[in-house]
Amino acid sequence: MIGTLPFLAILLSAFLHASWNAIARSRPNPGDILACAVIASGVVSLPPLIYTGLPSPEAMPWLVFGVVINSIGIRAAMAAYARASFGLVYPVMRAGIPLLALPIAIALLGEWPSPGGVVGVLLISGALILLAFVASRAGKVEMTGVFYALFAALCGAGYVAADAMGVRLSADPLAYAFAVAVGNGLTLTAMVRFEGQNPVKLLIRNARVAFGVSALSMTSFILYVLALKVTPIAPAAALRETSVLFATAIAAFVLREKIGPLHWCAACLAFLGIVSIRVF
Repeated sequence: MIGTLPFLAILLSAFLHASWNAIARSRPNPGDILACAVIASGVVSLPPLIYTGLPSPEAMPWLVFGVVINSIGIRAAMAAYARASFGLVYPVMRAGIPLLALPIAIALLGEWPSPGGVVGVLLISGALILLAFVASRAGKVEMTGVFYALFAALCGAGYVAADAMGVRLSADPLAYAFAVAVGNGLTLTAMVRFEGQNPVKLLIRNARVAFGVSALSMTSFILYVLALKVTPIAPAAALRETSVLFATAIAAFVLREKIGPLHWCAACLAFLGIVSIRVF
């Protein structure tokens, strides 16, 4: 069972995560918006990081590891999107994170979730896999894209565990969150430059949307990091991945996209998972 405040913080984090992803997806250049949002988050996090100072030295190896593996995961996700549809790749990645985070948390921390937590992780992951199945029926499934998505999920589980370790070892969780954002921003800036684009011009061109999205993204991440300090990794990761279900609701009621019965079945599975994690 997760405490009330961490539980609500993670759900709000998931909603904000879904919101900024929906904004990025609605733009004609979602990849550029994603890159600019990460860079913008680094820019806006630098002043508060100067104020708070760096996290505790014990947390720094985990922070560096998380930033590196997150960058690898971003590259894997981009490779997956190039080979398969967003509707298939995104749920596969998000479902894999809590499923893979469960054994990592047990091996790394000896952190065994409650039976209700395990059931909740499985139900929420099952809901996301159902969404991936719905997407796969819309066209030919490119298995290479699915494999890249699974590798990105493994990276995602790794950086969730790294963030949990880092924030628990850090005296100031906000300092940790700001340092991660700056590290991710610097890494993605280097990646954009390596790919032949000018990151400064790219950010200026998309500044209005990028900084708005980064505000949602940073608020979501800070809430999640604060909750991770006191919450078991796998249930926290599973709750965060309900962002996909929030995204489905936004697609249905805001973007007016067609949502079928299996989408609602997935939503019901996720809801049962949330109840299981919260109550048992």
